[in-house]
Amino acid sequence: MSPDSYDSHGGRASGAQEARGSGAKELIRRAWSARKQAYAPYSRFQVGAALETEDGSVFSGVNVENASYGLTVCAERNAVAAALAAGHRRFVRIAIATEANLATPPCGACRQVLAEFAPDLEVHSDVPGHRMMWRLDELLPARFASDGLPAPASSGGSPTREGSPSAEPDPSTLEASQATPSASSGYDADTTMHGSTTKG
Repeated sequence: MSPDSYDSHGGRASGAQEARGSGAKELIRRAWSARKQAYAPYSRFQVGAALETEDGSVFSGVNVENASYGLTVCAERNAVAAALAAGHRRFVRIAIATEANLATPPCGACRQVLAEFAPDLEVHSDVPGHRMMWRLDELLPARFASDGLPAPASSGGSPTREGSPSAEPDPSTLEASQATPSASSGYDADTTMHGSTTKG
Protein backbone atom coordinates (compact mmCIF):
# COMPACT_ATOMS: atom_id res chain seq x y z
CA MET A 1 0.00 0.00 0.00
CA SER A 2 1.41 3.42 -0.94
CA PRO A 3 1.85 6.01 1.84
CA ASP A 4 -1.00 8.12 0.46
CA SER A 5 -3.50 5.32 -0.17
CA TYR A 6 -6.61 4.78 1.91
CA ASP A 7 -8.42 1.59 2.77
CA SER A 8 -12.15 2.24 2.36
CA HIS A 9 -13.26 -0.76 4.42
CA GLY A 10 -15.67 0.46 7.07
CA GLY A 11 -15.55 4.04 5.81
CA ARG A 12 -16.80 6.05 2.87
CA ALA A 13 -15.27 5.24 -0.51
CA SER A 14 -15.94 8.25 -2.70
CA GLY A 15 -13.64 10.17 -5.01
CA ALA A 16 -14.25 13.39 -3.09
CA GLN A 17 -13.17 11.79 0.15
CA GLU A 18 -10.07 10.35 -1.42
CA ALA A 19 -9.11 13.80 -2.66
CA ARG A 20 -9.55 15.31 0.80
CA GLY A 21 -7.68 12.38 2.30
CA SER A 22 -4.60 13.05 0.19
CA GLY A 23 -4.61 16.62 1.52
CA ALA A 24 -4.39 15.27 5.09
CA LYS A 25 -0.83 14.00 4.63
CA GLU A 26 0.73 16.83 6.64
CA LEU A 27 -1.86 16.51 9.39
CA ILE A 28 -1.04 12.81 9.71
CA ARG A 29 2.66 13.64 9.89
CA ARG A 30 1.94 16.05 12.74
CA ALA A 31 0.02 13.34 14.58
CA TRP A 32 2.96 10.94 14.30
CA SER A 33 5.33 13.64 15.51
CA ALA A 34 3.13 14.36 18.53
CA ARG A 35 2.86 10.66 19.37
CA LYS A 36 6.51 10.63 20.45
CA GLN A 37 5.50 12.66 23.52
CA ALA A 38 2.67 10.37 24.63
CA TYR A 39 2.73 9.30 28.27
CA ALA A 40 1.60 5.67 28.27
CA PRO A 41 3.72 3.72 30.79
CA TYR A 42 0.88 1.32 31.65
CA SER A 43 -0.62 0.28 28.32
CA ARG A 44 2.44 1.10 26.17
CA PHE A 45 -0.15 2.19 23.58
CA GLN A 46 1.02 5.61 22.46
CA VAL A 47 -1.38 7.81 20.51
CA GLY A 48 -0.85 11.13 18.77
CA ALA A 49 -3.55 13.39 17.39
CA ALA A 50 -3.48 16.53 15.26
CA LEU A 51 -6.61 18.68 15.00
CA GLU A 52 -7.04 21.20 12.17
CA THR A 53 -9.17 24.28 12.73
CA GLU A 54 -11.28 26.16 10.24
CA ASP A 55 -8.50 28.71 9.63
CA GLY A 56 -5.85 26.02 9.05
CA SER A 57 -4.22 26.10 12.49
CA VAL A 58 -3.17 22.71 13.86
CA PHE A 59 -3.18 21.63 17.51
CA SER A 60 -1.62 18.40 18.71
CA GLY A 61 -2.46 16.11 21.60
CA VAL A 62 -1.20 12.86 23.08
CA ASN A 63 -2.69 10.33 25.44
CA VAL A 64 -1.76 10.87 29.08
CA GLU A 65 -2.21 7.84 31.32
CA ASN A 66 -2.42 7.77 35.09
CA ALA A 67 -1.82 5.17 37.78
CA SER A 68 -5.50 5.69 38.57
CA TYR A 69 -6.54 4.31 35.21
CA GLY A 70 -9.84 6.14 34.97
CA LEU A 71 -8.03 9.49 34.95
CA THR A 72 -6.35 8.75 31.62
CA VAL A 73 -7.07 11.38 28.96
CA CYS A 74 -7.09 10.55 25.25
CA ALA A 75 -4.97 12.29 22.63
CA GLU A 76 -8.01 13.56 20.76
CA ARG A 77 -9.49 15.31 23.78
CA ASN A 78 -6.14 16.85 24.67
CA ALA A 79 -5.91 18.24 21.13
CA VAL A 80 -9.39 19.74 21.51
CA ALA A 81 -8.41 21.30 24.84
CA ALA A 82 -5.30 22.87 23.31
CA ALA A 83 -7.35 24.34 20.46
CA LEU A 84 -10.01 25.70 22.80
CA ALA A 85 -7.36 27.28 25.04
CA ALA A 86 -6.08 29.14 21.97
CA GLY A 87 -9.56 30.45 21.20
CA HIS A 88 -10.62 28.09 18.40
CA ARG A 89 -14.09 26.56 18.24
CA ARG A 90 -14.47 25.31 14.65
CA PHE A 91 -12.65 22.22 13.40
CA VAL A 92 -12.48 20.56 9.99
CA ARG A 93 -10.50 17.34 10.49
CA ILE A 94 -8.40 15.32 12.90
CA ALA A 95 -5.62 12.79 12.31
CA ILE A 96 -4.81 9.98 14.74
CA ALA A 97 -1.53 8.03 14.71
CA THR A 98 -0.96 4.72 16.51
CA GLU A 99 0.94 1.48 16.05
CA ALA A 100 -2.14 -0.71 16.35
CA ASN A 101 -2.80 -3.62 14.00
CA LEU A 102 -5.68 -1.72 12.39
CA ALA A 103 -6.48 1.96 11.94
CA THR A 104 -8.06 3.14 15.18
CA PRO A 105 -11.05 5.52 15.32
CA PRO A 106 -11.64 7.77 18.35
CA CYS A 107 -13.20 6.12 21.39
CA GLY A 108 -16.82 6.86 22.25
CA ALA A 109 -15.97 9.63 24.72
CA CYS A 110 -13.74 11.39 22.19
CA ARG A 111 -16.40 11.13 19.51
CA GLN A 112 -18.87 12.91 21.77
CA VAL A 113 -16.38 15.67 22.66
CA LEU A 114 -15.44 16.21 19.00
CA ALA A 115 -19.11 16.23 17.98
CA GLU A 116 -19.77 19.11 20.39
CA PHE A 117 -17.88 21.33 17.95
CA ALA A 118 -17.81 19.54 14.58
CA PRO A 119 -20.39 16.77 14.04
CA ASP A 120 -19.24 16.26 10.44
CA LEU A 121 -15.51 16.34 11.21
CA GLU A 122 -13.20 14.35 8.93
CA VAL A 123 -11.44 11.63 10.93
CA HIS A 124 -8.20 10.17 9.57
CA SER A 125 -6.50 7.25 11.32
CA ASP A 126 -3.03 6.02 10.38
CA VAL A 127 -1.09 2.93 11.42
CA PRO A 128 1.94 1.46 9.64
CA GLY A 129 0.72 0.23 6.27
CA HIS A 130 -2.96 1.05 6.82
CA ARG A 131 -5.10 4.18 6.76
CA MET A 132 -8.79 4.84 7.22
CA MET A 133 -11.01 7.88 6.91
CA TRP A 134 -14.51 8.46 8.22
CA ARG A 135 -16.85 11.34 8.88
CA LEU A 136 -17.61 11.81 12.55
CA ASP A 137 -21.36 11.65 11.98
CA GLU A 138 -20.82 8.13 10.60
CA LEU A 139 -18.91 7.08 13.71
CA LEU A 140 -21.41 8.78 16.04
CA PRO A 141 -24.74 8.91 14.17
CA ALA A 142 -26.87 9.76 17.22
CA ARG A 143 -24.84 12.20 19.26
CA PHE A 144 -26.09 13.83 22.43
CA ALA A 145 -26.41 17.57 21.77
CA SER A 146 -27.42 20.66 23.70
CA ASP A 147 -30.91 20.54 22.22
CA GLY A 148 -31.49 17.51 24.44
CA LEU A 149 -30.92 19.60 27.57
CA PRO A 150 -33.68 21.47 29.44
CA ALA A 151 -33.89 25.18 28.71
CA PRO A 152 -32.18 27.35 31.36
CA ALA A 153 -34.46 29.06 33.84
CA SER A 154 -35.38 32.61 32.79
CA SER A 155 -34.94 33.89 36.33
CA GLY A 156 -34.05 32.71 39.78
CA GLY A 157 -31.71 30.01 38.53
CA SER A 158 -27.98 29.64 38.78
CA PRO A 159 -25.99 32.25 36.83
CA THR A 160 -24.83 31.11 33.41
CA ARG A 161 -21.13 30.33 33.31
CA GLU A 162 -19.11 32.07 30.60
CA GLY A 163 -18.44 29.65 27.78
CA SER A 164 -21.33 27.33 28.59
CA PRO A 165 -23.60 26.28 25.71
CA SER A 166 -26.34 28.66 26.83
CA ALA A 167 -23.90 31.58 26.99
CA GLU A 168 -21.99 30.87 23.76
CA PRO A 169 -23.82 28.30 21.66
CA ASP A 170 -21.85 26.65 18.92
CA PRO A 171 -23.71 26.38 15.59
CA SER A 172 -23.08 22.65 15.49
CA THR A 173 -25.12 22.15 18.66
CA LEU A 174 -28.13 24.06 17.38
CA GLU A 175 -29.14 21.59 14.68
CA ALA A 176 -32.51 19.89 14.75
CA SER A 177 -32.99 17.09 17.24
CA GLN A 178 -32.08 13.60 16.14
CA ALA A 179 -34.92 11.53 14.68
CA THR A 180 -34.47 9.00 17.47
CA PRO A 181 -33.57 11.02 20.58
CA SER A 182 -33.54 7.98 22.81
CA ALA A 183 -30.63 6.60 20.80
CA SER A 184 -28.53 9.70 21.49
CA SER A 185 -27.95 8.55 25.04
CA GLY A 186 -27.39 4.95 24.03
CA TYR A 187 -24.35 2.91 24.82
CA ASP A 188 -21.44 3.29 22.36
CA ALA A 189 -19.71 -0.06 21.99
CA ASP A 190 -16.46 1.61 20.93
CA THR A 191 -15.96 2.96 24.44
CA THR A 192 -15.04 -0.58 25.43
CA MET A 193 -12.85 -1.19 22.40
CA HIS A 194 -10.34 1.36 23.61
CA GLY A 195 -10.53 1.42 27.39
CA SER A 196 -8.85 4.00 29.55
CA THR A 197 -5.61 2.07 29.61
CA THR A 198 -5.46 1.04 25.98
CA LYS A 199 -6.48 4.03 23.86
CA GLY A 200 -5.69 7.67 24.07
